[in-house]
Amino acid sequence: MMRIPRRALGPSVNIPVAFLAVLLVSGLFSVLKYRTKSGSPNLLAASSININRRDGGGEANLPPDFNWTIFITPQGFVGGPEHTQRRAIMSWLRLDPKPRVVLLGAGERYHEVADELGLEVDPRIDLNLVQMPLAGSVLHQAFNANTHVSVLMNSDILLTQSFVDAIAVANKEFSDWFLTGARLDLHELPSKHDPSKPEFSDAAFVSFARDRGRLHTAGGVDYFVWNNQLHAPRSKLIHGSMPPFIRGKSKFDNWFVHEVIQAGYRDTIDGTEAITAVHVDHNYKSAGNDATEVQVSHLKAGSTFWMTGKLKDWQIYHNLNLAVQRGSYRNQDGTSVHTQYKLANCLKGGRHEVCTIQRLRPGICPCEHHVFALETQNDPTVVEVMQRSQRSNIIKCGAISSDTNTYEIPTRTPSGRQPIYGLPFTLRDLLPIATKTNHVILTGVSYNYREVLMNFVCNIRRLGIYDSLIIAAWDEDMYRFGFQMGLPIFYFQTDVDVNHAADLAYGSKAFRKVTKLKSQVVLEILRMGYDVTWTDTDIAWLRNPIPILEAMASDFVVQSNAPSTEAVANGPLRINSGFYRIRSSPIAIAALEAIVVHAASSRLTEQPSFYMVLCGGKEGRLKEGDNACIYRPPPYVGDGEPPFDPDSSLRVEFLDRHQFPNGATGTRANVSKLYWDLKAAKHHPDNLVVLHNNWIKGLGNKVRRLVEQDLWYFDREAEICMYDAAPRVAFTWAEAYKDEQ
Repeated sequence: MMRIPRRALGPSVNIPVAFLAVLLVSGLFSVLKYRTKSGSPNLLAASSININRRDGGGEANLPPDFNWTIFITPQGFVGGPEHTQRRAIMSWLRLDPKPRVVLLGAGERYHEVADELGLEVDPRIDLNLVQMPLAGSVLHQAFNANTHVSVLMNSDILLTQSFVDAIAVANKEFSDWFLTGARLDLHELPSKHDPSKPEFSDAAFVSFARDRGRLHTAGGVDYFVWNNQLHAPRSKLIHGSMPPFIRGKSKFDNWFVHEVIQAGYRDTIDGTEAITAVHVDHNYKSAGNDATEVQVSHLKAGSTFWMTGKLKDWQIYHNLNLAVQRGSYRNQDGTSVHTQYKLANCLKGGRHEVCTIQRLRPGICPCEHHVFALETQNDPTVVEVMQRSQRSNIIKCGAISSDTNTYEIPTRTPSGRQPIYGLPFTLRDLLPIATKTNHVILTGVSYNYREVLMNFVCNIRRLGIYDSLIIAAWDEDMYRFGFQMGLPIFYFQTDVDVNHAADLAYGSKAFRKVTKLKSQVVLEILRMGYDVTWTDTDIAWLRNPIPILEAMASDFVVQSNAPSTEAVANGPLRINSGFYRIRSSPIAIAALEAIVVHAASSRLTEQPSFYMVLCGGKEGRLKEGDNACIYRPPPYVGDGEPPFDPDSSLRVEFLDRHQFPNGATGTRANVSKLYWDLKAAKHHPDNLVVLHNNWIKGLGNKVRRLVEQDLWYFDREAEICMYDAAPRVAFTWAEAYKDEQ
């Protein structure tokens, strides 16, 4: 029997020498073969490259015009994250050639740090409801960048020159490639190895990290690297599009690597053994709930904060749902050991070289990297099993998750049970975390309008006010879709029998009932103390209307639905309930309560009820001038003191018809010329704020209008927002919505 030291194999265990030999030979060497420079298999010769610096010559030198870019989505540069992220960035800026570094998003102090260190900031990415970046838009920016090599990197990873060396080898050996790998973990970093210090030495840091570092499990991926053809069509990375994974949460990395491998557009390479990429332990605020920090060193052996966090963090649950539902990924796939090739440090003729080794059976041995690391996160352990009534020992390569959960999105909490993972979202859950002010932008939608909703979401993101949005889903399908897209959405559960989009066909009984839910949701939010701007999803916001709405004196301002042929805004039944702002004042709440009661007894939609209540019946007895109504509440019949003076009234003000036009409004100069018929309404000198896409039938026609006016911002194929000044729409409205005319 042979005793293996703990540093090599975890706790001291007895392992038969013959068994160990079988493990090493069959588990490692039989699954590898060397790749020659010509690309043909050769079991005797490795494809190797002698790495030299640019000033030293050598066949692996990168071209003089070579440029590469690192894209990151860091936390704000405050507190602990500032130190860890600055330290990592400084290590990148020491590399030769120096990379361009782009901060994606709009985090705290991004621009200040970028100006100081010579970085760039690009805010054009999609964020989820708690302002975490979504991977689809992040990948879009990195893939389409004008750079020879793109790198998606976690912002706390320290790099060494070996990273550039690996890029040089990949560039030399392959025409289209994708490189990833596992990192080394350090518990702490001595000051002399801090890359921001003048005495920093790359060679000394590599030696220290290799000696003291612990190899991270191959399942945790911190960098994704690929080349871009600048003067030819680029090879894809994956089939289809990247789902809206939350960047920085689990499963995004494994799903991405797996799909790149399965797509087969590129040669995939594992750089673990050739690259020294280092992570220094720190608190992980984003791993748990927002208020929870998880310290790596405090976890039990064999566990990770991801394994702990996924039991309670809805953001991790979100990613798990997408990983299971999209693509072909299954648990344990998509690690660096699943790639076709790996890079290794070889010794040839007394000099170190980087060899490219081809795997015959990628992924067959999860412990493949363990032989070159002094310590690993998941060292092999011996497990006693029963085989044919006899006890025997097998070597198990660390903790293997047997997770088979389908991670379905819950829409209801069974009676008597607590919500799991904090799901489903409720309105009360969302308000404090998804809104940053006391003013809520609210909309509601059913599944058949999901892409119009996404266009509106993109509209709001472009204006920079997405952090005030709340969305009510009228059916379960819409809630599930919105949750997957990372939206601030909740399922408004009522007694209306709606489970699927088909139940909400235009004009149906359920449709008429659902339209009355809008004011009910607004009322619920008002009672919680928030002001609300309700907006239908078919309204294009050309600029931010909130400052204008908040500056108006009235507690209740509404859009007019009067066409240009009518001289006054407040004619009979001309309140448009698709766009209004209401404050959380007692008399405004009383007015909306009266509207809800009136609509409940009506066989129509809720819109006529607004005018009947606020303006004194269909004839408008309470009209004032041509742009207001004076609402007078009925006598108070409740217990205690009335919430407002019995003689008080509420002036309901109509918005300017040319700044907030409906679909039948013409210009100030020519009222017969509708804004929607202009070539570019958003640039019209009337200085429009919003433009309501109503007075037209059919979803397809609404979409056509938006596309023709360059007001369509949602990329349906990539499932991301478009942030260009003039978005290019890759579909025709007629083809996309031919069944929705």
